[in-house]
Amino acid sequence: MTDFDDDLDKLDDNASSSKISKKKILVFLLPVLIVIGIAVGMYHAFGTKSQDTDGLSYNIMEKSDTENGKAGNRLLIFYDLPEISAKIKTPDGSKQTAHIKINIELSQMEDIKTVETLLPRLNDIIISHTSELTSEEISGANGIYWLKEELLHRINLVTAPIKIENLNFKSFDIKKNN
Repeated sequence: MTDFDDDLDKLDDNASSSKISKKKILVFLLPVLIVIGIAVGMYHAFGTKSQDTDGLSYNIMEKSDTENGKAGNRLLIFYDLPEISAKIKTPDGSKQTAHIKINIELSQMEDIKTVETLLPRLNDIIISHTSELTSEEISGANGIYWLKEELLHRINLVTAPIKIENLNFKSFDIKKNN
């Protein structure tokens, strides 16, 4: 019987030592995993982002330039401005809102930083000009073309010496407010 008791004691020792090592691993591993989780969460919550997520983006296209008899390529950058909403005048006094999405064409990557810095002024120009218009003035192709040319002129005044090549409407909706 002593052999049998000795065997049982050995089994108990082996079982208790493996339980202790698993507990030790768990005690040391769990805090490490918690710290890593908190660090990843803090990075995503407070980390710097290279670009705002307010819909600001740009696309780059290389365009062949054959002006003045010179062959070469130049960049054409389509920079998306955030959606702008402006209340517009109506002859009958009802409330309407124009929702405008536009992009502007730039020729140099360095101009993007300047445009992002001037974004509050650009938004102000677009809203203040559009809010003085009536829905009849900007309806139809002629009205949209006139608005496009007027906004392009005003934006170029603010962004000078940067030259905005063109302004493109991505969407233009006039909705009645209830």
